[in-house]
Amino acid sequence: MGYATKELKIVRDVEKTSMQHQTNSKRSRRRKRGRSIYVLLVLLFAVAVVVTLSLTVFFNIKTILVTGNAERYTAEDVVKATGIAVGDNMMRLKIDEAEQRAVESLIHVESVEIVRKFPDTLEIHVQKCTPAYNVVYEFGTLIVSEHGRILDNSMDPQAGLVRVVGYQPSETTPGQQIAAEEERCDKVFAAFRDLIYDGDLAAPIVEIDMSDFNDIMVNFDHRIIFDMGNWSEIDYKISFAEQIISEQPANKEGYLVMIGSNQCSFRNKADYEASRKAAKEAAKSSSSASRRTEEETTPSETETNAETDAEADAEADAETDAGTPDEG
Repeated sequence: MGYATKELKIVRDVEKTSMQHQTNSKRSRRRKRGRSIYVLLVLLFAVAVVVTLSLTVFFNIKTILVTGNAERYTAEDVVKATGIAVGDNMMRLKIDEAEQRAVESLIHVESVEIVRKFPDTLEIHVQKCTPAYNVVYEFGTLIVSEHGRILDNSMDPQAGLVRVVGYQPSETTPGQQIAAEEERCDKVFAAFRDLIYDGDLAAPIVEIDMSDFNDIMVNFDHRIIFDMGNWSEIDYKISFAEQIISEQPANKEGYLVMIGSNQCSFRNKADYEASRKAAKEAAKSSSSASRRTEEETTPSETETNAETDAEADAEADAETDAGTPDEG
């Protein structure tokens, strides 16, 4: 009996110890959870304070540097165009919008890049526009930069620029990117701009005539005119022509004609121009003959009206005969 009582007491002690352990574990977890929440709240508060100070007290602009080449504009002009001023908070700036404002405002600037230099300096890097093309159209000449920005709409071309003929612009406003009425016109012009901008041409291109997309003419160095045919594979054709021109004497003149996809032929200038003139006259004569044939086979308006009147008179006579009773 005493032994059984002793065992029961031991079991109760074990159960009591186990319950105390569980209770202590729960309390410990609650304390840890409470500490974690407290630490998190402290961190959030600290972050909020730092962000608030960064947007109000810290990182305010004290110095604005204008670098690069604006040429026509002063540093004050550039800063004003961005809409940024000393005292503005660097963290609150909308850089993309400021850059876009400056480019739209400064016609002769190609690009603007704004860089934050903490803690209190802002750098504005400016790249000027370089005039590269005289785009001739029916109302004058567009002076266009090497990246396609319209710099001026003038009656007079600017000396030393590549002349572009046959481009029909839909956009002629200075400061805007040049755009054509036809998409393929933009593709052709863009392809030539990339080639010229890379600057690896053995002979400089001085004129591009895209009046006929099936017969594009490219003038190299005022001495060799390349008849490249249609507007497909412009990069390949120009590279091929450049290779051939580089192998010729420096004073050679004439026409270089693309034949098929992998051959070129040099032609005497006088002979080639005479053959082109004859071909144009033949095409014109053929067109005139076709129009005359159509006119001969198509009744004139006078003949058509006469026939119509005659038919109307005949119908009227028939109706009169049918409606008049026989005499007697």
